[in-house]
Amino acid sequence: MEDWQINQSPSEQRPDPANLTKVRASNPASRQLRQLAEILIEGGALQRPALAKRVGISKQAVSELLSVLEQRGLVQVAGTINGLPGRSSLSYALRPDAALALGFDIGGTKIAAALVDLRGKVLAETVVPTALGGLDQLVRQLVDLADSLTRTAGAQRFRVQACTVGVPAAVNPATGILNLAANLPGLVAVDLHARLTRALNCPVSIENDVNLALLGEVASGSGQGKRDIAFIALGTGVGAGLMVNGRLLRGATGGAGEIAYLPLPDHRTTARSLAQGHFETMVGEAGIREAFARRGGAEDVSVRTIFDLATSGDARALQTIDELAGHVALGIVSLIALVDPELVVLGGSVGARPELIERVQAELAARFERPVPIVASNTGSRAGLAGALETARRHLLADLFGEE
Repeated sequence: MEDWQINQSPSEQRPDPANLTKVRASNPASRQLRQLAEILIEGGALQRPALAKRVGISKQAVSELLSVLEQRGLVQVAGTINGLPGRSSLSYALRPDAALALGFDIGGTKIAAALVDLRGKVLAETVVPTALGGLDQLVRQLVDLADSLTRTAGAQRFRVQACTVGVPAAVNPATGILNLAANLPGLVAVDLHARLTRALNCPVSIENDVNLALLGEVASGSGQGKRDIAFIALGTGVGAGLMVNGRLLRGATGGAGEIAYLPLPDHRTTARSLAQGHFETMVGEAGIREAFARRGGAEDVSVRTIFDLATSGDARALQTIDELAGHVALGIVSLIALVDPELVVLGGSVGARPELIERVQAELAARFERPVPIVASNTGSRAGLAGALETARRHLLADLFGEE
């Protein structure tokens, strides 16, 4: 589970879900239990002999492990084969809804939330506007969402045993405190982790939203099988998630990948650039609209409209997109020089646009000697939520069955 370690408060132990005995990974039997659980998660009902063969242990040992899981309500007898008597004729199946995991992707304007079972099946999902009234209001909103999702899924609330929250902020890996959280008023230097753990009554992990988007991409998107990868999100704001040798790179205070603060050649420090970061003022949506307006374009058009105008041949829009691609390429060169990724994934409402990626590839080829593949995210706007759900599910499996 090394690739999926995320921020927990160091002074707070993760409670045992629903008073279930937590399996210790150092125990050989726990590793066999995890193997058995993974087999049942991936497949359907199986008999003891088949399970024993798959795990590589005796039928008696499998019976003991199944007994543990049955006592916890995590597996059930699914039926008999050919109506024969005896334990060997029984088939066992996972109860995927016996324990559930929550994922939240909190943005400056909206929150995406979903509930999954042990297999990762989405049971309920929603998107709502973000409550921007500070810590208390946001915590209440997440609790209400958790209650709403479990009701929609027809699930009991106590079965939610893990939660991962993505935030547009740097998360200090030692303390869990948020910083660089300009899009979440009132959440800088507060202990969101402790408040949510108490309010949701389950283990909570908090991670930077772009880091989770990267994990979502590695789990089920363009980054599958990669160990050195950069995910760059370009939209209202900008950010990067970095994986080096199969592990997230966070830095001393969780600020690794905060490329909003990269300087560009024409960098002039202003109050705005200090607050948002110079790179973001140039390549974020507001900066794109300003660049278009400087060329005589309308000031009130959306970035989507600017791209549409470029597609139709509008000279001002084309110049704006070309300039944007140059800025983005400079940012990518900086990341390549520092962490040497084997793949760069561009995501977000702006970053995933094919006409931008084509231009960025050309600009990068002119600025960097070694070719580095640049691809669009194929998990789309759900990348952050997908990463949060998979991270929460993996923590849940570790709590119930032991580490991988």
